[in-house]
Amino acid sequence: MIKKYFLQILTVLLMLAIAWILLSLKDEKPGIRQALDNPIQASIKQSAGDKNEKTINSEFYPIRNWLIDDPEVLAKSAIIVNFKIDNPKNNILYQKNINQVLPIASLTKIMTAIIALENFNQDEIIKVSKDSVEIDGDKGGLINGEELKVGDLLYIMLMESSNDAAMALAQDNSRLGYEEFINLMNNKAVELNLKNTVFYDPVGLSPKNQSTVLEIVDLTKYALNYPLISEIFKTNQKTISSLDEKFIHNLVNTNKLLGKIPQIIGGKTGFTDEADGCMMTIYKISENNYLITVVLGSTQREADTEKLINWAQDAYIWQ
Repeated sequence: MIKKYFLQILTVLLMLAIAWILLSLKDEKPGIRQALDNPIQASIKQSAGDKNEKTINSEFYPIRNWLIDDPEVLAKSAIIVNFKIDNPKNNILYQKNINQVLPIASLTKIMTAIIALENFNQDEIIKVSKDSVEIDGDKGGLINGEELKVGDLLYIMLMESSNDAAMALAQDNSRLGYEEFINLMNNKAVELNLKNTVFYDPVGLSPKNQSTVLEIVDLTKYALNYPLISEIFKTNQKTISSLDEKFIHNLVNTNKLLGKIPQIIGGKTGFTDEADGCMMTIYKISENNYLITVVLGSTQREADTEKLINWAQDAYIWQ
């Protein structure tokens, strides 16, 4: 009898608690209440034209659609970050081994460009040396003795992943020596709190040039503070002339997705036997709303990147 009476009291208390919760939810802001109910269903109803449906507060976007599975990529590590120019926060949408330290090949040249712009004037003239021309790997067709502006060397280096242009910037300048240039690269990594990022050359040939996909995102976001780097990232083709106009360089960006996917507004590629394929891509969602994807150690860097971008569009509801 006592047990039955106790259960009746417990039932009444439970009903009162439920009623209190429902009344509390009723007083919540529309965006929060709807997000608690079912944010995906709410967005679908709104897009279908239900004028009476309340909208979700913009702070909840993008909203994950869990009906879409995570993508499978061949890269050893990969990341998708959503960010806004005026907000330093990284909103990670997808991650695979994001703290794994790996060789980064020519993604190194992002830092090389930063150091060049922080130490040289864009119009400063550099005379290309024989040592720079003879560097291994990808080349921009530079000629021993030709003179080019720093800004033009940056175009050649970032668009064509030119090792000779990177070496010219690092060792052929009149004010900094090669070793000092490398020191500045590593000092900048420390300044940016890139704890797993280290450089042994300005090119990316050394497998000891290493970082993580997460830190490459932060490095890229810093690089975007420089309008020239942003402009080069998104340039598909360009013609550069030596100072005396004797030598012409017709440049084609190594980023094969640039122009193929309209919303891609920049990126950088890299490859060595040790690093395999590496790729950083910047994708514009809307005004002041962007994605950065990074893949390291991929045998199919373009396919992996394209898969990540397509997945981000399908797996998230964007305002």
